[in-house]
Amino acid sequence: MTPYSPPVQSPLVRKLLNGEMTYTVEISPPVAGSKEPLLAQVERLKPYIDAVNITDAIGANVSMSNIAAAAILINNDYDVILQLNCRDQNRIGLMNDLLGAAALGIHNIIAVRGDNPEAGDHPNAKGVFDLKSHELVRTAHEMTTNGIVPARTMKMAAGSVQANAKSIIDPPQFFTGTIDVPSLAGDDVWASRIHKRVAAGLQFIQTQACYDLNLVRRYLDVLVDQGLSESLFVIVSNSPQISVQSALWVKENIWGAEIPDDIVDRLKGAKDAREEGIKICQEQVEELLTIPGIAGINLIERENVESIEEVLKTL
Repeated sequence: MTPYSPPVQSPLVRKLLNGEMTYTVEISPPVAGSKEPLLAQVERLKPYIDAVNITDAIGANVSMSNIAAAAILINNDYDVILQLNCRDQNRIGLMNDLLGAAALGIHNIIAVRGDNPEAGDHPNAKGVFDLKSHELVRTAHEMTTNGIVPARTMKMAAGSVQANAKSIIDPPQFFTGTIDVPSLAGDDVWASRIHKRVAAGLQFIQTQACYDLNLVRRYLDVLVDQGLSESLFVIVSNSPQISVQSALWVKENIWGAEIPDDIVDRLKGAKDAREEGIKICQEQVEELLTIPGIAGINLIERENVESIEEVLKTL
């Protein structure tokens, strides 16, 4: 695929290109029919973050449309990262959403597979999975670089057979990423998958939450060994674990989220688990800031906005 420059229309991208550390917060849109709960969710974090990362029916659970949530946030002077999953729509719906996102001024996209419907609040829903995540990356890439809606049908044109693609008026300028899991790095399946995504036009990685910083260091070393560190911005996810129960739930239920036993033990032994969890997160973020190759920190909000604010205040 043809390389392309990230869209400088995005404040987040401008900071990344300048080599500045970026800070984002990942939220799940509320189950709400008005904008007020969404704005309340992020308002106190606004002075500290470069963008709001918006999940797409995470865990296969119903919530406000994340494109609607993104539009509300953009209208309130936030930059956004929009996650799009391959579970809920076929390629037509996904391409419609990409064009709609572009028209709303959304530049930062994360393509994800999406959790299986059985995991969510409508287990009998049918998963679509018409596209794989690397195919969604490629679609966003082709829209940006070639200015077309890619098609897989053919037409006759000037005596030859050509792809039946549609030209886009005012093509989007997408900065396209995906979620990656540090604990998988290094094996042949992981290498094949990540190289396939880079060939499709991938520009940044956001990691699954990882609280094992030795694993994060090894992950970045593997990216260097694979020759990928120069072509990808890497954003590492973390979050305050404000109770033993919270840490154990993440450890047992969030696939790929690594929480070492010593963190759980610190929370168990603390007089105030919430205070200790915030302290652990502050320590980990400060250490992450010293690791070469990390371009940003993403803090995941799980009903702990106040705790995330306390972490960000210290940076």
